[in-house]
Amino acid sequence: MDLIRNVPPALLAAISGPYFHPVVLAYLDWPGAPLHAHSNGGDINWSGQTWLGVGKFGRIDIPEEAFGGVPTEFTMAIVTDFPDLEDYTDTAIKGAEARVYLGAVTERGGNQLIGAVEIVSGVADAMGMTPELVELSDGSLVTMYGLSVTMTTGPSYRSMAAISHSHEDQQRHHPGDTAGRHLILAQAEAQKTLWPEP
Repeated sequence: MDLIRNVPPALLAAISGPYFHPVVLAYLDWPGAPLHAHSNGGDINWSGQTWLGVGKFGRIDIPEEAFGGVPTEFTMAIVTDFPDLEDYTDTAIKGAEARVYLGAVTERGGNQLIGAVEIVSGVADAMGMTPELVELSDGSLVTMYGLSVTMTTGPSYRSMAAISHSHEDQQRHHPGDTAGRHLILAQAEAQKTLWPEP
């Protein structure tokens, strides 16, 4: 399988080895205070920004890549004490841009970045807050709160409806053009698996 993303050579060399130390970097254009964070500790300086380490107090749920540009969702969340989040609960987040990158660092849990590549991007759709039970380093359990932002990737369902194009649409705009007839049921045909092959 070929890589379809533009992976920096140093990162490609690192992830091609027998093992590597991954890191996830996340950007959210939070109104008035853009957020740059990563999944390890300490700061990472990359792409002209300082990315703050959130460790186990940050979480990102990435979707599988969708076929045909179907809108999918992913969630970015940060977990902390409620007073730290209270000022953010009334923020108008809808439409804010977000990007998630996968990278590699020189050592486990480190902050010396070898390189990173974007794996998903989208815009904010909704925000919520839920209580979570968190284990501290001393083994005690405390209740903290997770502020999560749901992001939508790809075109919206409304946009998709506007750009949907069929053989009939093609005939209306270009009478006599027969190329569209070859696309009828093409996706369904492509998804069929025959085993064993006839």
